[in-house]
Amino acid sequence: MTTLWLAVLLLLLATLLCLIPPLVRRAPPVDTASDANVRAFYLAQLEQLRRDRQNGTLTADGLARAEDELQRDLLQDLAQRQRQAAPVRGQRAGVATACLLSVLIPVAAVLLYGKLGNPRAAADVSVMASAVEPHSDDTGDDMALAINALAQRLRNAPDDADGWYTLARSYETLGRYTDAVAAYQQVLRLVPGQPAVLADLADALLSANQGVPDANAVAAVAQSLATQPDQPKALALAGMMALRRGDAAEALAHWERLQALLPPDSEAARQIQSNIAQARAMANGAPSARNTTETAPMNATGGATAGATRQAAPVAPPAAPPAGDATAARISGQARIADALRSQVQPSDTVFILARPVEGSRMPLAILQLRVSDLPRAFVLDDSSAMSPDATLSRATRVQVEIRISRSGTAAARPGDLSGVLPDVAVRADGLELVADTVVR
Repeated sequence: MTTLWLAVLLLLLATLLCLIPPLVRRAPPVDTASDANVRAFYLAQLEQLRRDRQNGTLTADGLARAEDELQRDLLQDLAQRQRQAAPVRGQRAGVATACLLSVLIPVAAVLLYGKLGNPRAAADVSVMASAVEPHSDDTGDDMALAINALAQRLRNAPDDADGWYTLARSYETLGRYTDAVAAYQQVLRLVPGQPAVLADLADALLSANQGVPDANAVAAVAQSLATQPDQPKALALAGMMALRRGDAAEALAHWERLQALLPPDSEAARQIQSNIAQARAMANGAPSARNTTETAPMNATGGATAGATRQAAPVAPPAAPPAGDATAARISGQARIADALRSQVQPSDTVFILARPVEGSRMPLAILQLRVSDLPRAFVLDDSSAMSPDATLSRATRVQVEIRISRSGTAAARPGDLSGVLPDVAVRADGLELVADTVVR
């Protein structure tokens, strides 16, 4: 930002240096005493013409034309010298104009930039160029660069709760769960006791701890449900924690309450029904959840939480919008890997499914994270899978839908990763066939 203002100052100084000197420059002094000499010179020329007429070398018509021309030259010369002889008034006006411009130009520049400019964007662009975050392996991706820029801006403006929340969601997308925990804690510092943020914090804590609940995660879920008993993600996490403890009855209570909140035909509702079946089986004497593969709980909108992915549980896509919401943006389809490339990936490799605007910013509007072992499977992208509440599918008309299979687990494309792109998709599209069929070079 300092560099920006130094550049602006230099440009203003350069502009003033071009405009001011000509206005205040003194006119060269004029010797008014020489006017008599000028008149004497012209009188001598006139006398010479008259002698030429008397000697017969000049006709009467020639004399008349020569006298007219000589008189015109004399008048023009005297008028010019008269203008040069009176510079004082013009010089004073030039000085006044120079002073006025010296004030008006900088003030107008600042006001115009404040009206049309975006100082925050300028700061973000400068930070994106430096990318000073310690996770330098992510700087090859547009999304990671933008996240790094946001993190740097928040260091200088730590009271931006929306910015911290966007940063936390973004860190989760990149798999940086410890950083996400720290960002959610900053949100709660600014807006304490928010049920949804508490549930998000618990989810990030679970992910950072490989899906094993710790005291902080348990406390965050409990506080969330104490404030909002129907908080969907907190209900999902509470059920999962109860099942891990072997308390199938408590897990059933949380998940049955959550099931009543979900659209009946959604993928999320089907996933919760599977969780309920597992809890009922456990209550009837099936092996403890500690000895079985965990079932993924749902997030606030029906998608699987990141914490559940630590224990080889499949990740469910975000839920469909409620029935009757015909205006909601929703993209769905089937994601898979091309048969010829299936042998080039491992079951634990990370899968990103994301939607970017066709035009403008390359920041994803929706993103879903899976594992290769989950494919092929149905997917749904909607506003619940947005990285920021200010950048959602509903704000776009056409998007590019992409699948990327990352061996490193990062959002940055690496040689050897697989990808596939649908270049122009409406934000309300169903039945897409998204295939990872290209090797990144």
